Amino acid sequence: MGRRTRTTGVAACWLLLAVSCGDDESSRDSTEDTPEGTTAVVPTDGADGSVSSVPASDGAAGSAPSEEAQVEAAQAAALEAAGGEEIGGSVSLLGVLGGEELDDFLQVLAPFEEATGITVEYEGTRDIGAILQTRVEGGNPPDVVSTPGLGQMAELAAQGEVVDLNDLIGAEQLAANFSPSLIETASTDDQVYGVFSTVNLGGLIWYDPNAYDGPTDPESWEALIQWSREKAAADGVTPWCIGLESGAASGWPAADFIDDILLRQAGPEFHEQWWRGEVPWTAPEVKRAFETYGEFATDETLTYGGVTTSLTLNFANGADAMYSDPPQCYLHQQATFMGGIIASNFPDLEPGVDLDFFPAPTFNPEFEGIQSVSGEIISILNETEQSTALARYMATPEAGSLVGATGRWLSPNSQVEAEIYADPFLRRASEVLQEASGSHYLGNALMPTALVEAFWQSGLDYVENPDELDQILSGLDEVRVEAYAD
Repeated sequence: MGRRTRTTGVAACWLLLAVSCGDDESSRDSTEDTPEGTTAVVPTDGADGSVSSVPASDGAAGSAPSEEAQVEAAQAAALEAAGGEEIGGSVSLLGVLGGEELDDFLQVLAPFEEATGITVEYEGTRDIGAILQTRVEGGNPPDVVSTPGLGQMAELAAQGEVVDLNDLIGAEQLAANFSPSLIETASTDDQVYGVFSTVNLGGLIWYDPNAYDGPTDPESWEALIQWSREKAAADGVTPWCIGLESGAASGWPAADFIDDILLRQAGPEFHEQWWRGEVPWTAPEVKRAFETYGEFATDETLTYGGVTTSLTLNFANGADAMYSDPPQCYLHQQATFMGGIIASNFPDLEPGVDLDFFPAPTFNPEFEGIQSVSGEIISILNETEQSTALARYMATPEAGSLVGATGRWLSPNSQVEAEIYADPFLRRASEVLQEASGSHYLGNALMPTALVEAFWQSGLDYVENPDELDQILSGLDEVRVEAYAD
């Protein structure tokens, strides 16, 4: 089987997540907590009674199916997705995964290859936006793309470069397996340009319970920052560790957390106006979100290695300093996938004993309990028998169950059952989402590509030169005006 890869790192359990959103207007990433407007992982209203279900457990009631049963069910689903035939051939898949996380994702694809005879040629790169654009413009797009860049895919869909999955998978099948808001998030002008394959919960604070003696349920962000300052003054150890380097995508960890802060500080309504390009980046709410991030990220006394280390340390190694002897930091902010990265870097760690997380505390009491989510979508750029079969397979509950079984990601499929999840971090993440007052998609994944890339760069620029924030925001607003001009 031909598979080509590059780099990266990422974190799972299987569960039924009911997550509501807070805005009652039509939105690609959020709605009120009503039956027609649930979001993030699965709908609270569920699907109608005609949906297919994941394979029944072959063990005791309430237990997860065996690995063998899961694989067999996935093979059956894959064969059905291919029209009941071993059609053979190959399909090219461009994505962002590499290393162990790619190995785990290939476990999801293995039953598909086995059942259909189709070889999935995976090419992984962190520079997916630029590479995809170049290949599309050169008339040589991949058959399928798996990407967190929904904004770019929406642009390509508007240009007629992406196949409408309403036609290939079917609107009824999509509605049966995904929440209305997830479908809407990956849609434009009644065209479904992608189907979610993985979901992550954002805004988490990771720590080593053996070293960290601070609050795990702080009353507010201000309280956590106050502890950080007191800890640094008392012990001389920088409480936070940050890694912003990620090749061509460097800066995205800063952008993601600023995005999360803005959502939870200014509220869902403003957040949606912001990512839709309806408010300027020079707005006080946006500036405040940057400054809130800067309370620790730009403070040399609070971050391991100071600004230089934050800018040059790869995000996949961002938490490593927590496990030096002695620890050189205590806290690291990142989404659910970080648990898998840390565990891969330090295989002897015991979850819950040597590694744990708590949700970032409240930034604004008015919007307490709101959480952010992100993920990747599968889109087809070249319609073939093989690419169609792969997309149909990835939309099944059986494939979604294998996604959860990897121990790296939450499954977006609404038919994946709770007992499938074994990973303690994803189980905790599912509980956080269930308890959330609202859950909304990160805005920077929904913006036009030029603005997303400028936002990533702004994270680096701000950390390095916080006194230039006004100029940085003005520059971003110029990009906003141009990006939304069409």
